[in-house]
Amino acid sequence: MFFHANAGNIGGRLPLIEILYHHCGFNVVIVGYRGYGHSEGSPTEAGLELDADAMFKFCQDCSEIDNNKIFVLGRSLGGAVAIQAAEKYQTKIKGIILENTFSSIDDLVDVIFPFLSPFKRYVLRMHWPSIERITRVEIPILFIIGQKDELVPAT
Repeated sequence: MFFHANAGNIGGRLPLIEILYHHCGFNVVIVGYRGYGHSEGSPTEAGLELDADAMFKFCQDCSEIDNNKIFVLGRSLGGAVAIQAAEKYQTKIKGIILENTFSSIDDLVDVIFPFLSPFKRYVLRMHWPSIERITRVEIPILFIIGQKDELVPAT
């Protein structure tokens, strides 16, 4: 079973979900985080963490999900949420798959918008310190990096 941490358009993830479900035989639970896609609310770091907690609780409480086979998959910002969830629930997760995620929002600003670097401490509302959190994750991790990602550079 895959718990897919998704902060973007769920429809854009359907090809991957189809492969995981139809070709690999996995059940997939995907999160539509607050403030993204058609979800209401504002995407704060604390709010996205609460969304991930709620989805993980759903997975734990669902009798149709084998809790011994949970993997977390996250892409871009969803990767940061996946790392946070893996750090928090790693005794209940078998592994984590990260696709084109980043070390932190602070570092990403330095790469994508270097002219904003001097001001980021005044304007950033999300930080997602994944580089710190991942050092505490002791479950298997698969990193997938695309060289042509339009948002997160492969650095």
